[in-house]
Amino acid sequence: MIRSALSTLLLLLPFISAFAQVSQGGGDIPIPVPEHPCLSPEAYAVIEQEIEENRVLLIEQGILPATPDSRAAVQLEWPLKQADGFDQPSYYTTVNFVDLDPGTGIQDFQCNSRSYNGHKGLDVSSWPFWWQMMEDDQVEIIAGAPGVIINKSDNYFDQNCSCVGTWNAVYIQHMDGSVAWYGHMKKNTLTAKPVGASVVTGEYLGIVGSSGCSTNPHLHLEIRDASNKVIETYEGPCNATTPSSWWADQKPYYEPSINRLTTHGNQPEMNGFCPDDEIPNLQDQFDPGDLVYFTAWYRDQLLDSKATFEILDPTGTVFKSWEQGGPGNYAWAWWYWAYFIPVNAIEGIWTFESTYGGTTRTHHFQVGEVSAVHTFGQDEIRVLSNPVKTDLTLQWNGKRDLQYQLTDLYGKRTNSGLLQPGIHQVTMTGLPSGPYVIQLIDPGSGEIWTNTVIKVD
Repeated sequence: MIRSALSTLLLLLPFISAFAQVSQGGGDIPIPVPEHPCLSPEAYAVIEQEIEENRVLLIEQGILPATPDSRAAVQLEWPLKQADGFDQPSYYTTVNFVDLDPGTGIQDFQCNSRSYNGHKGLDVSSWPFWWQMMEDDQVEIIAGAPGVIINKSDNYFDQNCSCVGTWNAVYIQHMDGSVAWYGHMKKNTLTAKPVGASVVTGEYLGIVGSSGCSTNPHLHLEIRDASNKVIETYEGPCNATTPSSWWADQKPYYEPSINRLTTHGNQPEMNGFCPDDEIPNLQDQFDPGDLVYFTAWYRDQLLDSKATFEILDPTGTVFKSWEQGGPGNYAWAWWYWAYFIPVNAIEGIWTFESTYGGTTRTHHFQVGEVSAVHTFGQDEIRVLSNPVKTDLTLQWNGKRDLQYQLTDLYGKRTNSGLLQPGIHQVTMTGLPSGPYVIQLIDPGSGEIWTNTVIKVD
């Protein structure tokens, strides 16, 4: 009797574990307070002297006017963008604003304390996986307004996770005489344009890095007016440095978002700010019965806010759903939940989905092996489920439509249509078990590819 009961329990375990949460974790990462602002007083003095010397030379050369145009109001565009080829839903979080308290206290433009004592600019961090994003040159620093490069510094160490050394930076003077300082750049990624060259709004300046007094890759944007006074560019009740916003479209104080959803074969780790503290363990292909870690990476997760999550199989059936409430106000936070995929799971493309702040994010992952891959030109078509129980899942990475038709071995057509870019499912529900042929046609080149798939009950 004991052996029989144990055997029954072992048989049931895969089905129990398929729906039970195995573990969860994560949290916020406390924002560190550096020993001093992004530059030491000595470094600030050196840069200010360099800028003034370059300004004198550029005026003598006729590149800068001797008297700036005070009527030319600066309207900043957002100074970051993702590099071509990256499409992460969102890639940054705002960490610190200008400290407007002249004493030892901290006060931002909204009369709160999203800053630290003596901070002179806007800090915007890459998020999540800031070190991986820096390695991949994913987040570009771009000119927020047109102007003339008035100073540059490069070739300083760029993987700091504490307050060390000086930074790589580009400095741009605007028509009104104000100067934008773009700091902490990745070394050897700065624009090739020299001091004295003009830039336009949105022009590439460099890659987000962690040079100088920096804990992790981020941009420090500091604005000085024509008299070298620090400006808080955000309009707010506690900002007396300017009567109006310097932004063409001022972003909200909080921007609640799930920047990214990810899946992992092992628990992701964010143990601190240094490169070795970031262990993503990203994985998008699993087998039935595998343990999968599902992670949400929040920007500005707010206290008592609600996010909903779902895991859906290739048929759209909800495998698991849950809610999460915000336990606090966090500039960045990450939370994971671990579940087993059922041993009898439908193979194909599964979906991890969340809705937060009215915005839905999705992340696709594969259960089972890719059964076939073919290339049309430079683009891949993948058959993701074979044998097939209900739907044949295809993933087309091209930007044009393909034609498809599904036939049995006698040539009888059972399904046909257009295959649009993305993930597509060709229904085989109701068809007798046995072999079928999927034929894909590229209308542009006329190329045809066929692949055999097996329908099983």
